[in-house]
Amino acid sequence: RVRGAADSLEALAAKARRAADAYDARHGGGADARARSSEQAKILERESTDATGRDLFAKGQSRRIWAELYKVLDCSDVVLHVVDARDPPGTTCARVVSHLKTQATHKHLVFVLNKCDLVPNWSVRRWIAILGETAPTLAFRASQTKPFGKGALIDVLRQFAHLKSDAKQISCGVVGYPNVGKSSVINALRAKAVCKVAPVPGETKIWQYVALTKRVNLIDCPGVVYNDDDNDEAAAVLKGVVRAERLPDPSVYIASLLRRCDPQHIVRTYDVPFDGLAGVSEQEDHAQSMAFVDALARKSGRLRKGGEADAHTVAVQLINDWQRGKIPHFVAPPEDPSRRPSGEGE
Repeated sequence: RVRGAADSLEALAAKARRAADAYDARHGGGADARARSSEQAKILERESTDATGRDLFAKGQSRRIWAELYKVLDCSDVVLHVVDARDPPGTTCARVVSHLKTQATHKHLVFVLNKCDLVPNWSVRRWIAILGETAPTLAFRASQTKPFGKGALIDVLRQFAHLKSDAKQISCGVVGYPNVGKSSVINALRAKAVCKVAPVPGETKIWQYVALTKRVNLIDCPGVVYNDDDNDEAAAVLKGVVRAERLPDPSVYIASLLRRCDPQHIVRTYDVPFDGLAGVSEQEDHAQSMAFVDALARKSGRLRKGGEADAHTVAVQLINDWQRGKIPHFVAPPEDPSRRPSGEGE
């Protein structure tokens, strides 16, 4: 006969109750305490997620990155401020311009309007006129094989070197927002890959010297986020400051993305019906943007188990396409060319 833990079912139940009471006494409470502990764990998890999101949007604003920027500014005779032609006011740092105009008047500032091939010519001409009121501005297309504006930029740097005839060499710092193409501009000037580049922000970690000519040296600087948008996370994501793959919930930024582009461009790019979000309230734009994400996911076959659309993957794809120029978009210059850029694009 097998010897059991108790002689009867009632005795076994009583023994289980005594063991449960002893466990609760050792761990400080009963079911209520366990429920409170579970709720505290959920709160800590949410706080951890929020902290991760804040750390994610704090990229490019660390003390080390700012130290790298000011090292480059201090060592440079000429500062090349690379600006994205699709959003010049959003990628222009008024703080750097003000610092050079007030604290370093002996240094020369030049705006490089990069990615000009992604916007209409009339927009490039008007932005050159607007930015030209502050500093010399050149249109540029960074490419190792077919660059645009390379000869003009090299001529300008040689003129600055000629002005400083007493110095053997001059240094030209290349600064700007992440993912505006600073390293690509240097590679285009050298006609070979001397700086590591990638279509994602944060690829350049430290500054580095690159010799352009015998008298001109270029300094590649990590991208710095100047935080001029009052913590507007959507603007930071669409500028390319944050990698879409690292966003906890990229779908929340799709409505802002779709509001800033022409619905015809969306239909032409993805072949999915879309009427735009013009005239739609803020409460309804998220629902309509998620309906578009659902339709795009089903068209491209990005589905989860049970036929549910994979909204996360499609949202990451849309943000990457926006950042890399697959979705046409640009900030139109103001009607009056004499208006100065406000530093915030739509």
